[in-house]
Amino acid sequence: MSFDRGVLAFLGGFVLLAGLACFAAPASLARQAGWSATPAGLTEIRAFYGGLQVGFGGFLIWCSREHARTLFGLLVEGFVVGAIGVARALGMLIDRAPTMFHLGNLGVEIATVALVAIAVSKHRSLV
Repeated sequence: MSFDRGVLAFLGGFVLLAGLACFAAPASLARQAGWSATPAGLTEIRAFYGGLQVGFGGFLIWCSREHARTLFGLLVEGFVVGAIGVARALGMLIDRAPTMFHLGNLGVEIATVALVAIAVSKHRSLV
C-alpha cells in the first residue's frame, strides 16, 4: 500500500473507532469536554460525535481502497480537520477558557493536517 493510501486508511480507522467510542460511551466525552451529561445530551453525542465520525471514517477508508479516490479523501480530511482546528483555536481565543481537552484535541488536529499535507505531497498523481 502506498504512503498516501496508508495515511488515509489509518486516519479513517482512527476516526471510525473514535466515533464508535463516542457512541458506546458518550458520558466519557461529556466529562472530558465539561458538558452536562443529560439523556438528551448523551443522545446528541451518540448521533453527532458517534454517527458522524463513524460515517466519515468509513468514507475515508472507502477512499483509501482505490487510488483514484485517495487524493479526494485526503483533501476532504485536511479541509474538515483543518476547519475544526481553526474553529477550536478561535473559540479558545474568543472564550478565553482553553482546557487540556481543547489543547490536546488541537494538537491532534494540527498533527493530522500536517500528516495529510505530507501524504498529499507524496500522492503519485502529483509527481
